[in-house]
Amino acid sequence: MALILRNGRVIDGTGAPGRQADVLIRGGLIAEIGVVGEVAGAPEIDCAGMAVAPGFIDVHSHGDQEVLQHLSNKIQQGVTTEIVGNCGFSLFPTRPNPDGERMTGELFDGEPREGMATAADYFAAIKQAGTYVNVAALTGHGPLRIWGMHMRAGSPQPEEQAAMERALDACLETGSIGLSTGLNCMPSSFADTEELVGYGRILRQHNAFYTTHMRDYKFRVVEAVDEALEVGRRAQFPVQISHLQVVGQKNWHKLETVIEHIEAARREGIDVAMDAYPYLAGSCSLIQLLPAWCQDGGVSGLLARLESPADFDRIARETEDGMSNGWDDIVICKIAPGADATLMGRSIARIAAERNHPSAVTALHLIREQQGGVWIISFNNHDGNLRKVLAHPLTSIITDGMVVEGISHPRTFGTYPKLLGEFVREKGWFTLEEAVRKSSGQPAERFQLRGRGTLAPGQAADIVVFDPATIGSDGDYQHPARAPRGIQQVLVNGRFAIRDGALTDEKAGAALVHAG
Repeated sequence: MALILRNGRVIDGTGAPGRQADVLIRGGLIAEIGVVGEVAGAPEIDCAGMAVAPGFIDVHSHGDQEVLQHLSNKIQQGVTTEIVGNCGFSLFPTRPNPDGERMTGELFDGEPREGMATAADYFAAIKQAGTYVNVAALTGHGPLRIWGMHMRAGSPQPEEQAAMERALDACLETGSIGLSTGLNCMPSSFADTEELVGYGRILRQHNAFYTTHMRDYKFRVVEAVDEALEVGRRAQFPVQISHLQVVGQKNWHKLETVIEHIEAARREGIDVAMDAYPYLAGSCSLIQLLPAWCQDGGVSGLLARLESPADFDRIARETEDGMSNGWDDIVICKIAPGADATLMGRSIARIAAERNHPSAVTALHLIREQQGGVWIISFNNHDGNLRKVLAHPLTSIITDGMVVEGISHPRTFGTYPKLLGEFVREKGWFTLEEAVRKSSGQPAERFQLRGRGTLAPGQAADIVVFDPATIGSDGDYQHPARAPRGIQQVLVNGRFAIRDGALTDEKAGAALVHAG
C-alpha cells in the first residue's frame, strides 16, 4: 500500500537544510522524496507547516519490559527505534534463580521470570507480544556475570570466564548487538579492566559494541573515562560512554578534562562516542550513592551489613563523604509496594529533618525499610555543562528512561519534544536540523542500524511528523507522564502508530533490529 506525505518541510536526519517536499511511502519503505505526482489509490496527508523527519532512535533506553508490555511512552514522543539492555542490565541471559540473588540497582526486579538464556528468547517474547517500536538489544554484563559466577566478588576463574564468554557469544549470535556494563552496580562493578578487555575477542567476532555506565561520574570521573578509553584501546572494539555528565557542583569543573581525554582518544584512533539526555537531573537506585564495598553480595549482603551498628555507621559516614551534591537534591521517586506513600516526591533532606536524623542515616534507614527498593531523582547538573555535552559532535540524544511504579523521570515521556521545543525553538542551542540529526541519523550511523535514521529512497519508512511551532513537553518532576505536544503522525515501517495526533493500536509494524 502506498501513502503520500504532502507539502512538509523534510528534515532528512543528515543535518542538511530542510526542504519543502513530498514523501512517497510504499511497502514499508520510502520510495521517493521530491515533487510526487498522484498515485492511484494512495491516501495523502497534508503536512503543510509541519516538519517531516526520521523517527527518533533512542540508543540508550531501559524499556526492556515496556516493549513487552506494549507501553506507548516512546512512540508518543516520536521514537521509532530503541536499544535496550543498557547500563549492564538486560532480561537475558538468565536462568532459574532459586536463591533470589538481586543486583544492586536492579532495574527489573526479576520480571519477567528468569529463563531467557539468549537474546533469541527475548526477541521471541517481543514478537509474541508485539510492540510499537523497532527494538535492538544489548547484553547486560550484570546478568552475564551472575550466569557465570553468581554474585561472587573478585576476578573470574578461567572456567567462569569461559562460561560468560560462551553465554555472550550465544546472545550475540542470536541478535544482541553488544555488551553493556554498569560498573557502579554489583556484580558488574566486580569486574576489573582485564575482565572487560577479555570480552574483546567475542565482541570483535560479531562486530559488536561496548557501552558503559562508567565506574564513577563524580570525584573519579576522569579516571573512569580513562578506563573506558583504555578498554577500547586494548580490546579494539567501539566504546560508547553512556549518559555522559559530571555529577555534582564539586565536580562540574572536570567536564573540560573529560572531553579533552575523549577527543584525544578519537585522534589516536579509538572508536569512542557518547550520549546524553536533555535534563539536569538523573535517576537511579538510592543504593548507588553508597560505597562499593558494602554492596558485596548484592542487596541481601547490603541489608545484612545495615543490621551491624559498626557497619551502619561506617556506611553512613562514607556515603556522606562521597556526596557531590546536597541531600536536598535527592528526591524519592519509587518505593516498595505498600510502603508509606507520603515519602514520594520528597527530598532526603526534608525526610531527615522530619525524622530528626542526619541525611545519610535517613537514607540508610529508607533502604533498610524498603528492602533496597528505593529509587531517586537526583539534580546534579547545570546548564553550562549540559549544553557542552549535548552540543558535542560525538553526542547522540537519548532518554535513559523507564516507567516506574511511582514518579518516573520526565525523560521517559518527553525527551525529544523537550529537545525540539525548549532547546531548539526557545533557547536556540541547536538548529532544528542539528537536533534531528543527533536524534536519528547520528545514532543510527553510530550503532550501524542500516536502513534507518535518515529519510531517503530505500530507507525504512520510520517517520515522525511534528509542528515545530508547538512541539514540546509539559511533563515535570512531579507530573512526568503528561503527553507531549506537537506530534501529529508517527509511522513505523510505513504503518501508523500515531495518526492525526492519536495513538493507534498498530503493533505489527515494528521489527527486531540488528546492527551491521
